[in-house]
Amino acid sequence: MIKYVNDMNLRTKFLLWSALLLVGFGLLASTLYYLHLKSILVRDALDTSEVILLEVESIREYVRDVLRPTISRREPPDTFIIEAMSSTFVSLNIMRRFGTKMEGYSFRRAALNPLNPDNRADDFEEEMFSWFEEDPSRTLWRGIVVRNGQLSFVTIIPDYMEKSCLRCHGDASRAPAEVVRRYGTAGGFRFKEGDLAGINSVSIPVAEAFARIRRNSIIVFVVIQAGAALLLFLFSVLFNNLVIRRLTHVNHALVAKKTSRQPNQDELDILRQSVTSLSRYVRAARKGAGLQPNFIDSWSIGPPITGGTLSWIYQGRDLAVNRDISLKIGLSEVLANPLYETCLRTELRIFASFHHECVPEIIATREDMLVMEPLPQMDLAEWIESTRNHTLGRKTILARLCDLVATMHTAGIVHHDLRPEIFLVGDTEKEIKIIDMGLASWREIPDVILSSGLGPQGDFASMAPEQLRGERSNPLSDIYALGVLLYRMVTRTMPFAARPSGPRGWLQAKKEVVPPSARGADITPELEQIILRAMAWEPAKRYQWIEDLWEDLKRAL
Repeated sequence: MIKYVNDMNLRTKFLLWSALLLVGFGLLASTLYYLHLKSILVRDALDTSEVILLEVESIREYVRDVLRPTISRREPPDTFIIEAMSSTFVSLNIMRRFGTKMEGYSFRRAALNPLNPDNRADDFEEEMFSWFEEDPSRTLWRGIVVRNGQLSFVTIIPDYMEKSCLRCHGDASRAPAEVVRRYGTAGGFRFKEGDLAGINSVSIPVAEAFARIRRNSIIVFVVIQAGAALLLFLFSVLFNNLVIRRLTHVNHALVAKKTSRQPNQDELDILRQSVTSLSRYVRAARKGAGLQPNFIDSWSIGPPITGGTLSWIYQGRDLAVNRDISLKIGLSEVLANPLYETCLRTELRIFASFHHECVPEIIATREDMLVMEPLPQMDLAEWIESTRNHTLGRKTILARLCDLVATMHTAGIVHHDLRPEIFLVGDTEKEIKIIDMGLASWREIPDVILSSGLGPQGDFASMAPEQLRGERSNPLSDIYALGVLLYRMVTRTMPFAARPSGPRGWLQAKKEVVPPSARGADITPELEQIILRAMAWEPAKRYQWIEDLWEDLKRAL
């Protein structure tokens, strides 16, 4: 599936990802709409249930405080007319009539041991009794449950026994004769003031309202997708006219002959290849011209030694003291870009602040330039291909590189671009210098590359998988790069069977490392395992400290 997407052209990729984003937006919008309507429904149901409970409580208070005392004054003392003097009986009957007019709405008073068996608590209400008894400070429960066979919003409050109610619910021998005659003495008695006598609940049906909300949310989703489809069509037309056609013209202008499209390439990949080729021609032309001035102050500029990520290294001579020097001068195209200019200044600051035998001695600094000690002419990539590449030489170089990287990590520096081309080797392997830190991060300075969202920068072949995913400042990435460098030392080739063109391709390629022994290298199993561990796909499976890597290398080399 991924290969199929990679083979699409730029226009198709753009439309595909736009469609996925719009579908995702539609789902998000309709879901938020549904949740918003649901919250409104629940809030309305809560308000309604509270009103009903307040009405019921008002009825009970009226019976208890007005109706019952009035009848008691006019009738004999032992008279108790349930239909007029029982607050529970009156409130239940009034709400039963209310329920016949509001279909689905119901009020219920339930007890564990009621006078009227019709008011006995069911399983759900028994759970609510236990919930209120566990913590007397609880005064309200609300939720959406199935009641009477339909989904309902239920609000429940506890009802505690008051002193005025003990006449009917206290000692059965003292209860009104009418209460005993009608309900008997099996339940509803032996309460004390403050006991949890029952729970009052209001159920409001919400199933139809939820179904209506779901229908409305689906309609919103369909409308959004219809609008998105129209918008996508307009995007397609505009993208084709404003981007694809112009890119095609630029491609034709940059290449003399038609470039055949390879698998996994789109229009931007072809354009990048064309610009890269053009850049090589421009660099070659400018080496001996614009990038090589004659003098800067008292420093005479000679021919270039090598190029770095953001600068060139030149031979030179300090005419004031008559000695050889090297100069690290920022590329003009780097200085023209504020972002890369900031990276260059970070690099120069690291060189000026960090000290190690593998770091060139800094003689003087300028805003976009370093004056350094004379540097060797051979880089480590050339050394690897030379006859000097033997076991003793490797051990000497690796000892210094491991110590350099360990010192950098201790100082809070992660290099991110450790490859043979950035090291210069002198007449002996003990003389090795690092000349590029353009992509390094340092805890003393904000990471410009990370904060600007530039994505993976540097040589993809030497990058750790997590770097290709955009992660930075992980010292384990440098250990991976050293593993690649060690592999190249031993086999004189790269560890991967394929050489993709972009980060995604390299990320896939790095899952399959060709064992050094399969390259025909004369290598011990112990050294091979060290290399493969240093290059482990998952950071947790690599060496966690550069010192541990070196300890194993000392024994294996």
